[in-house]
Amino acid sequence: MTKYFNWFFLSLSAILVFVLQRGLIDAWPYAYNHINLVFIVLIIFLFLFGLKKTIIFGLILSILLDIFSFNFFGVSIIAVFLTLLFSGFMLDNWLTHRSAYSFLALTFFATIFYNFVLYLLVYFTGFLDDSSFFLWSGNFWVGLFWELLWSSLIIFVFFVVMNLTSNRLKMAFLEKK
Repeated sequence: MTKYFNWFFLSLSAILVFVLQRGLIDAWPYAYNHINLVFIVLIIFLFLFGLKKTIIFGLILSILLDIFSFNFFGVSIIAVFLTLLFSGFMLDNWLTHRSAYSFLALTFFATIFYNFVLYLLVYFTGFLDDSSFFLWSGNFWVGLFWELLWSSLIIFVFFVVMNLTSNRLKMAFLEKK
């Protein structure tokens, strides 16, 4: 029964995050519409539930993103999957699971990785478009800046709230010996 409840919870959470992202946040004014709730929730799930459940959640969410996207089907699935593998690798090999620094560093590097993979896939699948390479576009860099800013701010606020309400995550700062 717990297995079915987990699937139901993950599916319902993915649908809710997708509806909030596409129906609400994407309609906000310029700087605010760069809040990537999908990615923020994926990072939080990775910290709280581990890589296996996060990959399942990310798969459900990225299928929804691909269905309601004008890009080739599979672009979001590949970008989310590769980003989760990259994030899981970073979390297991270089970062701790409990510090504010690792939470913010993982958010920073995974956001950059996700955007590069996503835009690279969109560029290569759009072979009929007469568009320039995304790295030469100022809109890409400004959008990446806003997404990094919002993601880091929201993740840090989430970390502080989690730290106040639970002992699962601890605020770890470097101290002189």
